[in-house]
Amino acid sequence: MTSNLPTGSRQYLHYNPDRTDYSLTADELARLESAGSNLWKDVCLVSASLGVSCIINAIAGTPTPFVLSAALFLNYLFGVLGLVLAIIFGIAWVKTHKGFREIVGEIKRKPKMEILPSTTNVGALQSASLQPAEPVAAHPAEGSK
Repeated sequence: MTSNLPTGSRQYLHYNPDRTDYSLTADELARLESAGSNLWKDVCLVSASLGVSCIINAIAGTPTPFVLSAALFLNYLFGVLGLVLAIIFGIAWVKTHKGFREIVGEIKRKPKMEILPSTTNVGALQSASLQPAEPVAAHPAEGSK
């Protein structure tokens, strides 16, 4: 019995039918990569932690009769500046994160192509072993007719 299987080099795709896969163009992948590497979040968190720690240090170091010293002034200055920068960088972070969600949404809205397990007779496919396997009839019941 002859087989309809190609005899050249082969490529194999192992898939899980319960999983949804998405295809990306090179442009979408580049946009996703640039939106995913978000520096604003890191700078926001560093600025916020610097600002909060300086404000706490300034409040704890403020004498009861208020006397402004250089250390106290610098603590308040860096604290307020850190918190203001954290708010600015936080806004930039949120805006770029929305762009990331928009790109993912565009990818998810692409038309779906259903791959049915019944369209491919897995028994007719050869395994990816080093030795060529014997071709298997598509339907054993058809071979007896």
